[in-house]
Amino acid sequence: MANKRMTLSEEGKVLLDNLTEQLDFERVFVIHLALAKGLQISNGIPREMIHKGSKKWTIPDNIIKENHFTLFKYLIQNEAQEPLDNEQLHDYMILFIEAGLRELSRINHEKSSMEDLKLAII
Repeated sequence: MANKRMTLSEEGKVLLDNLTEQLDFERVFVIHLALAKGLQISNGIPREMIHKGSKKWTIPDNIIKENHFTLFKYLIQNEAQEPLDNEQLHDYMILFIEAGLRELSRINHEKSSMEDLKLAII
């Protein structure tokens, strides 16, 4: 099992690129981190609208796969408090990724200049 293609908003893409550079991690790992952070801070499914913009970025197939996909699938179903079909799962997954990217970006902006972002995220 693995994710199918999902579309990240223009703002999400900018945040992803900035965090990838700041953390010095691969983009795939930052997507996993954002999804985990989005789930951590959530109280149910995020209800905020995603402003898609004109420059969307496609998250390719198989970025989140096997055991990671299964773990995230059950965590998302737990947040939704209901069983989800594959389409709903991927719709919610992108919402949690976007929410996680915004939270990670907020942490990055609020940390002091001497503080390491990797430690601030924890």
